[in-house]
Amino acid sequence: MLSRVALARGSFAVLVAALASILAGVPLAAQEVVGGKIGVFDADRIMAESQPGQQALALFNQLRDQRVRELQVQQDQINVLQQQAIAVTPGSSDAVRLNREVENGMLRLQRLQEDVEQELGVRQQELTTGIMSMIGQTIEVMGEEEGYTLIFNQIQSGLVYVGPTLDITDELIRRVNALAAPSGL
Repeated sequence: MLSRVALARGSFAVLVAALASILAGVPLAAQEVVGGKIGVFDADRIMAESQPGQQALALFNQLRDQRVRELQVQQDQINVLQQQAIAVTPGSSDAVRLNREVENGMLRLQRLQEDVEQELGVRQQELTTGIMSMIGQTIEVMGEEEGYTLIFNQIQSGLVYVGPTLDITDELIRRVNALAAPSGL
């Protein structure tokens, strides 16, 4: 993410120099790049380890487990019908009826599975959007307060190695937890 603060302060040259150094493989000395600091964070760790992320995951898992149970009930009903169809005389009107019920049940199950997948995708997006917004605000504040020139999301940045001195994930988790605590997220 290109920092709006860095660009607003007229440090486009610093940004270009830092990016050029990174791309050229020139080591950066202890977070300092032409008078600025660089930080890197792991968004997945923040989602997994922060209180809001853990709460969102718990809500998502609860919904997923509920929907899986619903799907299992449908599958169990189909299994009962299949067993009944096996037990009747092949070709009889009961066998035809039971086979039709099995087919209809399988279609309903398939539709329910698709609906569940869509619902879970939407719910996951809803849960993570708020947290990602909170993380973004926290990064902006931290960047300004601590004088960062660049802060990268390690996963999306394409960085293949980051020294531990540049990792600000723990501090971001602490700040996100502090920000979330009063609102009860």
